[in-house]
Amino acid sequence: MKTISVVAPMYNEESLVNVYCEEMLKVADSLSDKYKFEIILVNDGSRDGTYAKMLEQHEAHPDNIAIVCLTRNFGLEGAVSAGLRSATGDAVIVMDADLQDPPSLLPQMITKWENGADVVTGSRIRRSNDGLFKKAGAGFYYKVLGSLSGKVKLEKSAANFRLLSRKACDMILSLPEVNSVFRVEVPFIGMKTDVVEYDRDKRYAGKTKYNLKSMIPYALDSITGISIEPLRRIALLQIIPLLLFIGSIVGMILTEDSFRSAWLVLFFASILVEVLLIAICVMAEYIGQIMIEVKGRPTSLIYEYKPCKNTKTDNKGT
Repeated sequence: MKTISVVAPMYNEESLVNVYCEEMLKVADSLSDKYKFEIILVNDGSRDGTYAKMLEQHEAHPDNIAIVCLTRNFGLEGAVSAGLRSATGDAVIVMDADLQDPPSLLPQMITKWENGADVVTGSRIRRSNDGLFKKAGAGFYYKVLGSLSGKVKLEKSAANFRLLSRKACDMILSLPEVNSVFRVEVPFIGMKTDVVEYDRDKRYAGKTKYNLKSMIPYALDSITGISIEPLRRIALLQIIPLLLFIGSIVGMILTEDSFRSAWLVLFFASILVEVLLIAICVMAEYIGQIMIEVKGRPTSLIYEYKPCKNTKTDNKGT
């Protein structure tokens, strides 16, 4: 029997623990003839009664509920990473515990995985319960992230609600970077992906922990972590002094002598700015290469290796 691991990070969510586990256990019971469920509750340094509620659920359902308790609050990415490292399932599902990611979608995601998908992404088609500011900010974030993603193909309106095959999960865990962003790492590995669309429900209880103060650094980590494209976009700024340079030449030709000194100042200023921007672009390219080397991501990932029939694999690497 295959095992499905479900990773649910929680931070100060004592009002959600019981109802989340109740909903997840319903799904586990409905699929118990085919799969064993490992529901991993990750306590991300909660300061309320979250951990106590987790312990109660673990004691009541020891066959299905596991607990990962972090030493302090590491944030969403740290909690997700801890959950992935602890998961033992043939497939691993990461989801929010506030029930905005509906547990009822899990059977559909599992079916797509059984049909050959290594990654099944939950894509939000509507966010009717989000405020105008949050919807506008999310739309802008995904648009910017998509334009800077380079060769990495991002799913529209996809967050952390995803299913990973064991192979995909192991590849994510093999990435050496420390400042990781899960929703960037998953499309980076580029494995066979399917999508499940859903309407995002409102939060069941409590308040979201992702306010503007925490969302801005997260967005910056995503944008700078996906590629070095932002550094290369600096080169586009060279168009401005170039236009000024051309305009100053035209101005010196067409205007009277009394105005030529002003155009001459603009001429030399545009040259100076152009030289400075070229220098910045060169430095940005080197900084980008340093970032790539420091991240240590592999240049490619092998999905499957089938040696020739007579190949001796015991000497591989010698």
